[in-house]
Amino acid sequence: MKKFLLGSVVIASLVNVNIFAKDFNLDKAHSNVAFKIKHLQISNVNGNFKDYNADIDFDSSSFQFNKLEAKIKVSSINTDNKARDAHLQQDDFFKAKTYPDIIFTMDKYEKISNEKGRMYGNLNIAGVSKKIVLDTEIGGVIKTDSGKEKAGFTLQGQIKRSDFSFAPETSTLTLGDEIQINIEAEMNEK
Repeated sequence: MKKFLLGSVVIASLVNVNIFAKDFNLDKAHSNVAFKIKHLQISNVNGNFKDYNADIDFDSSSFQFNKLEAKIKVSSINTDNKARDAHLQQDDFFKAKTYPDIIFTMDKYEKISNEKGRMYGNLNIAGVSKKIVLDTEIGGVIKTDSGKEKAGFTLQGQIKRSDFSFAPETSTLTLGDEIQINIEAEMNEK
């Protein structure tokens, strides 16, 4: 009898792990996928991407990400300079014709508190994949008038362009090696 009860408790626990998890879509009107990188070691060039999507599985009761898969269209890069944006899509940078998407796939989420965590995953830029870590801040969860949930979060991190063999012919004196990533996102329950 004890084994049966223990087995039932274990099964019930496993079933309840994702009972509150929900699928979310990004609300692009309230989201931004941004980056910055040093130019000539004296200033920063800021930019963002205008076209992106993400498939998100988020448990709003425990503030836990179970899945996040994002795809960013390289052709949507915006640095407020059309000539530079066109150049960044060429083969010496993003190789956009061959690799039209930047892809991030979460491997695991480490919850520190309801507001803070670390997202571990695989980032693929121009055909090169590397493991990265993004600091995560969850702004909160609300229920809308329609009864569905809306949540906000921030992902921040730093990557090295040399790790991705990104623009290898460009000197770090001209273009810094470190790229800051800052993603502000709102998501809507599907």
